[in-house]
Amino acid sequence: MFQCKDLLSLTTMAQSQVIAGKGGMDRGIRWAYKAENLNFEKWVHGQELLIISAPVTQRKNYDLYKTIEKAISLKMSCALLLVGENYVTDIDDMVKELAERNDFPLFTIPWDVPLVDFFEELGHAISYLDDRKDIQDNLLAEIIFGNSVNVHNIERKCEQMGRDISVLEQVFVMHLESLSNDEVRADAEILNDLFGEQEHPAIISCYGDRIIGFMKDCTGERERITGIFREFDAFLGREHDGIRYTLNIGEKCGSLQELQKSFHETSKVNSILWHIGRHNEVVFHDQMGFYRFLMAYENHEPMQRFVDEILGEILEYDAKNHTQLIETMWTYFGSDCNLQKAADRLFSHKNTVKYRLQRIEQLTGRDFDNKFQSLELFNALIMYYYLN
Repeated sequence: MFQCKDLLSLTTMAQSQVIAGKGGMDRGIRWAYKAENLNFEKWVHGQELLIISAPVTQRKNYDLYKTIEKAISLKMSCALLLVGENYVTDIDDMVKELAERNDFPLFTIPWDVPLVDFFEELGHAISYLDDRKDIQDNLLAEIIFGNSVNVHNIERKCEQMGRDISVLEQVFVMHLESLSNDEVRADAEILNDLFGEQEHPAIISCYGDRIIGFMKDCTGERERITGIFREFDAFLGREHDGIRYTLNIGEKCGSLQELQKSFHETSKVNSILWHIGRHNEVVFHDQMGFYRFLMAYENHEPMQRFVDEILGEILEYDAKNHTQLIETMWTYFGSDCNLQKAADRLFSHKNTVKYRLQRIEQLTGRDFDNKFQSLELFNALIMYYYLN
């Protein structure tokens, strides 16, 4: 069963913190409930994750202590607090002490983490852990959700599958758009067959809308691996008209303990690939360029300060006037700074794009014709989209 501690393995919980109640991290979670008001007793049955967000915190009778106290009395499993202005702004010591006394985990995440992505990932994780049918799925769950990697268990599962543990050297994640779990599972079997035909050892499974593979290091076999995925791409095109996906192959893992970290990094890269439009490509980790440096920093505060300094006025202007200056600038840079190409991609007139760029220059005090200042804007954009 999915447990409170497993929340920390979700990609959408990358910025989360456990601020109290760590003694209850083994509590099971059946589902999540996002409270709309303080009278939620008729909507829960126990073992839910309580999400405390703006609908509750903006109520006149909002009291975080009483809300957590009620959740504990209803035998809910833990609480996730969205922190920020107009959300949860103050968590006093009494609330933390209440959680500690009752081993009731309190998690916090920034208010701007998209809950729709969190619910989707949580749903996949809960259903996956509740419905593991074979050793391969068990192995995947052990690596992704394990609190720590149990080498003995992994060796035993590999032995049961008749596979050598040396196959677990490199992780790849393929994120498929708009396919059902059954379709993803069927497609994963085809990919597994293709690896078998090319005699490159791999263990391939799936989790929600992702195909996840572990394979022997392919440093000297990139052309062959790329060929396998090109053949799989052709199959996907025949089976699913207009299918889009992102695919990232992680770095070689020096030990089994590095597999989980590599999985999460690779999943994160898929999110970046999706945003920058690199669909239906085979992308190795070392081909991510500047993004590799961003992913190396666990402390995002310096990046956020840089983004606020460079892009703050543009973001405020877009929010206030419902304009598209950020999107226009991103498209302009992605079009080799060619006005006409950017206009075509934005379905706008060339002069409209030119006017927006001039407005950006006015707001930021930076000139697109100045290479250094233009580079500052571009780097700030990359960081902005990475953080969001």
